[in-house]
Amino acid sequence: MQTSNRHLCVSAVLAIAGLGLINFAYGRYAKSHFVPNITLQAAEAAGSHCLVTLGDSRMAAGISAPALTAALRVQGVETCVAPLAIGALPISGQAMALRHLMRDGRAPRWVVLGASAGTLVAQDSPDPSALFGNRAAELAWSDASDISRYYPRFPFADLDRGVRFWFARSNALTTYASAMWIKTQALQDRLVGNRPDTQRNRFGSLHDMQALLGSFREQAMQALAVPNGDYRLSTWFEMVQSLVHDSRAHLIVVEVPMPASYRRDVLDSTLGRNYRRWLEGELARSGDTFVDISAPRSVEDANFADGIHLDTSGALAFSSELGGKLAPLLESAKPLERSP
Repeated sequence: MQTSNRHLCVSAVLAIAGLGLINFAYGRYAKSHFVPNITLQAAEAAGSHCLVTLGDSRMAAGISAPALTAALRVQGVETCVAPLAIGALPISGQAMALRHLMRDGRAPRWVVLGASAGTLVAQDSPDPSALFGNRAAELAWSDASDISRYYPRFPFADLDRGVRFWFARSNALTTYASAMWIKTQALQDRLVGNRPDTQRNRFGSLHDMQALLGSFREQAMQALAVPNGDYRLSTWFEMVQSLVHDSRAHLIVVEVPMPASYRRDVLDSTLGRNYRRWLEGELARSGDTFVDISAPRSVEDANFADGIHLDTSGALAFSSELGGKLAPLLESAKPLERSP
């Protein structure tokens, strides 16, 4: 009996050790192959005191660093550009990305945050199961203190979601599960042939991207439909502001390019105009700037190849126009002297 128990104990220890080893090895592999980590490393490689661009996939697709750099140079502004926009990451993940960049010793001169209607206001906390795909970066980059931003009433309420968040962020097998799923999907597409209904770009299935426009429209209108226009900035956006201000840099919020139907239904609606007036006022009070470039002059609906994201020529046009609009703002907002 004792021998049997001893064997069970040894088996349990070996199983736990094996799981820990798998978790460690998989974590190391996934970290170096995970798209958000690759994007972060590329931004770090650009150097310090750069112009950092943040946002979701619309900014990731829309920013051409060479075109933006060239447009700024024509206007007399010399700076490196560090693109840090990551597809599918909401403002929470974007705030974490900026925090990670700055902790790794990169101090931005300016931060240009691409936003769209309602993306900067307080919204419902996600279930940990939603932190999948690129949003797994929110687990990988999170601090223990971030639980209070996701679930302000934890542990007195939201106990289930809070505990699951704690577990997920501490386990590489959970955090990076989506990295393997994405690779499996790509392999499956190659094996079965890339049928028209499974054609993909770097952001996902083209069919899914085309359907996403309606989802963006719905989410925006829900976020803007606040009684009496009583908007509150997201604590994550406030974190971005604090990071930027504490580094004595400057924050510019840019309304990202969107197709005409979205601009008509959302941005030009009464709710959309009211929200923009409110946001401009909030940014002005904190010393930040708003720039509307939702309809670049040289961008047409045809440049939104998948219905949401700019194609190469659209990105060049947007980045060039963005550089022209940013240049006078950057010149008038020279970086403040930093303490030694």
